[in-house]
Amino acid sequence: MCCGVLLSTLSAAVETHAGTITGKVTASGVQDARDVVVYIDRIEGAEFPAPATPAELRQVNKEFIPHVLPILKGGSVSFSNSDGILHNVHLYQGRRSLFNLATPAGAKPITKRFQEPGEVAVLCDIHPEMSAYILVLETPYAAVTAEDGHYTIADVPPGTYTLNTWHEKLKPVATAVTVEGESTVEVNVKLK
Repeated sequence: MCCGVLLSTLSAAVETHAGTITGKVTASGVQDARDVVVYIDRIEGAEFPAPATPAELRQVNKEFIPHVLPILKGGSVSFSNSDGILHNVHLYQGRRSLFNLATPAGAKPITKRFQEPGEVAVLCDIHPEMSAYILVLETPYAAVTAEDGHYTIADVPPGTYTLNTWHEKLKPVATAVTVEGESTVEVNVKLK
């Protein structure tokens, strides 16, 4: 499982005096603190170009890998099947079905672009135990926590922001954070 994925490395414009936000998420009511997305929701007046290369969401051993995938608004995701059996990819944003396509064994990957920010649920109707989430964000400043809850968001420009969390089962938390120059700011978060 890919943890600690940083979208900030995908940003075309890296700030010369950028800082780092790091910390640990602790979570109650779930097995561990993995798969929490920690992110800066938006930066007033800032637009970020979507990466040219699609992110990947693979079907492997009847699982979607990674389970949680943050991407930048306007970015795309390539869906592929590495199993020797038929799967499908059925995406929902809220109650709205975005698409439902078969992914046969050995087929070419399917690539789709995401323009609307928010949570996208990814299901395989053939194997109901398979699920994943795509979180479409308005900034590239995001990380997915490791199993122990640690995260790092690099290349954050100086400023004061709202740091948000997302988890499929836990309530989100918003925390104010100020990044000054090339400093490292520690923000620890408790989720319930």
